[in-house]
Amino acid sequence: MATTISTSAAAESAARAGTSVWDLQIGWQHHAACKGPQSELFFAPNHLERKEDRLERESAAKAICRSCPVLVQCREYALTVREPHGIWGGLNEYERRQLRARRAG
Repeated sequence: MATTISTSAAAESAARAGTSVWDLQIGWQHHAACKGPQSELFFAPNHLERKEDRLERESAAKAICRSCPVLVQCREYALTVREPHGIWGGLNEYERRQLRARRAG
């Protein structure tokens, strides 16, 4: 993932998550439970997906997230870079937007 985030935003999110800026940017990804063939569950397919299929796929992805040792770092990264696609840190796009809105006050 080649996304770059500003140092100040990264530092603030890292402090909230109790991690270093390096961990927020990339180090955590080496420990992610989503690595491997199941990674396709975390993003919508290139074809039209029925609602039931999306909910099932997202549920399976979120189940993997629940056991992930870097769930918090992943979530903070996605919130910081405003990741627009996929399941990150156990949250889908809509759930991340809601969380950002709650944090904004």
